[in-house]
Amino acid sequence: MLSIIVWTLCFLGFLGLFSWQVYRRLRVLALLRAAPERFEQIPRRIKEMLVGAFAQMKFFNPGQDQPAGILHALVFWGFLVLGLQVTTMFLRGWVDGAYLPLMGPHALGGPYMLVRDLMEVTVLVCVFALLARWIVTHPRRLMGFKPAETKLAGHPHWEAILILSFIATIMITGLLYDGGRMVFLAADPTSKPEVDAERAWAPLSALVAVLLTGAGPSTAHTISNAAWWVHNLVVLTFLNFLPLAKHFHVVTSIPNVFFTKLEPYGRLSKQDLENAEIYGTSRFAHFTWKQVLDMYTCTECGRCSAECPATATNKPLAPRQMLLDLRNFLYEHPAAALGNGGEPQPIIGEHTGVTDEVLWSCTSCRACEEACPVHIEYVDKIIDMRRHLVQEEARFPAELTRTFKGMETQSNPWGINADKRDEWAEGLGIAHISQKPDAEYLFFVGCAGSFDDRAKKITKAVAKILDAAGVSYAILGKEETCNGDTARRLGNEYLYQSMAGMAVEVMNGYNVKKVITNCPHCFNTIANEYPQFGGNYEVTHAAQLVADLIREGRIRIDPQTAKAVVFHDSCYLGRYNDVYDAPRDILNAIPGILVKEASRSRNKGMCCGAGGGRMWIEENPSQRVNTLRVEQLLETKPQVIASACPYCMTMLSDGVKEKQVEDKVQTRDILEILADALSERKQASAAA
Repeated sequence: MLSIIVWTLCFLGFLGLFSWQVYRRLRVLALLRAAPERFEQIPRRIKEMLVGAFAQMKFFNPGQDQPAGILHALVFWGFLVLGLQVTTMFLRGWVDGAYLPLMGPHALGGPYMLVRDLMEVTVLVCVFALLARWIVTHPRRLMGFKPAETKLAGHPHWEAILILSFIATIMITGLLYDGGRMVFLAADPTSKPEVDAERAWAPLSALVAVLLTGAGPSTAHTISNAAWWVHNLVVLTFLNFLPLAKHFHVVTSIPNVFFTKLEPYGRLSKQDLENAEIYGTSRFAHFTWKQVLDMYTCTECGRCSAECPATATNKPLAPRQMLLDLRNFLYEHPAAALGNGGEPQPIIGEHTGVTDEVLWSCTSCRACEEACPVHIEYVDKIIDMRRHLVQEEARFPAELTRTFKGMETQSNPWGINADKRDEWAEGLGIAHISQKPDAEYLFFVGCAGSFDDRAKKITKAVAKILDAAGVSYAILGKEETCNGDTARRLGNEYLYQSMAGMAVEVMNGYNVKKVITNCPHCFNTIANEYPQFGGNYEVTHAAQLVADLIREGRIRIDPQTAKAVVFHDSCYLGRYNDVYDAPRDILNAIPGILVKEASRSRNKGMCCGAGGGRMWIEENPSQRVNTLRVEQLLETKPQVIASACPYCMTMLSDGVKEKQVEDKVQTRDILEILADALSERKQASAAA
């Protein structure tokens, strides 16, 4: 009876403390902005949760850090399996020999005992392997990337070792409890059939029982009881440690995956500028509850920082550190963060959450989000904080003044006279949509393709291919305006909305249904963000359309001189819109082209450095993302570095020049390569 009383007090005390701690954390979410869209599309969310959280599929993605990913997945699945074991051991604090319904050794519990035994040993082996990483090998991903994560790198990392020790103890005591129980129960004839059944299904626990048999039933009973107490108390202590440390993700990760963003990745939130009281995020109260749930859920695994181009080039941004700085500020100064009893303290600036330089270092490439196993969203938070800096503080890099002015006055970030927008098409016989309103496609050229001398060559190549294949298309000419992507990613939402509204009005005025664009930024914005303004079009990147035309036999291609080509994936074409195969299909269709893959490609590809408005922000020569990216591509020993984005073309060309290999390695758009390979035979006849 005394044992039951003590166990009951322990159980209620620990459980009450855990409930209080979780309440303190989660009540903060109720004070934050609503996110009603997170409760929509429940069936799809259940699927995301099953695949992402329970199946742990991100840990098995190509390029995932192994064996760490597999080890984590096995530990997670072990805890799912052992949840029934923990529940059973808790119940036996009140009813000795209790089983959950149907879980006895003669029912469904038999097969479960076999799986339980195997998982206890599997998890134990995984824990020792993970401890070796923390104590012996010290992977940089775990220790922190300097200089952006100097604070994290300076921590002793004792939490991880403590948690792994807890897990190891739970596994060992579970085996000792069951093994000792088999020994002392075997001495009781009435219990022997039950013990024999358990031995048959639990070979590893039975092995422990063999080792304890020599100690005698009494000693085995003592060991089993001691193991029971240690097991249960460690579980309860572990439970209460979770809300205090990074392992709070054990509680929040499954909900965080369930509430993941289901809208297109490339769609940022639309601000109600007419009725807004704030124009960006500068306080914790400006975040949505999901954005703060992200902070609670960070596992500190470092997969985000390991993929971040800003971190890799020694800039002050590391996604993990940024999130931890915000979370820790909330944990350490909850009243100041939320304004309880006073004015809330800003989260941007020195000695608060994050600095301006951290926010301006982001290329919005989404490599961090692609790598995160618990679906944390970084880009939206950064853009929301940039909105505050630009729209409320007018605090941004000096060079952006010219960029914003160019978009405001000439509708392009170069600030080139808007009347020159269609000069690239002179003499090519390309119809304006006002002259050809029944055209099947609107070719939205974009600012780069219209004003940048290098990109104009790509635009002409696209037109040459479309003409050769007999595609019905037209352009807007001088009526085309900037799509606004640069303004929005830099935080100038007001400027973006004015440009987007104008563009949609023009396109809707011509009853546009289908749009082709060769710029991934135009592609993403028109496809994913213009629907917020009533612009609903079937948007196709030129690479997708051309790949289809090749498959349909509408394009004839002549063999080319053998060339090794490495393709660089644009972030806004690849990670944002999952277009990876079409550009490669085009290259593979050209006889003589040997396509090579960089070590970082497809969804693991590295940004060129131009996204998120970084195209217009100066970089320290020693920190240039494009230089690092070109170095990665040159490792494949290519003759041509190919891309499908005019911004990428600029950055890669500059990188090749900086590496002084422009006489050996060309930088070309995939459609330029194809245009050169077009057969001189009549192309359109192939479509007949």
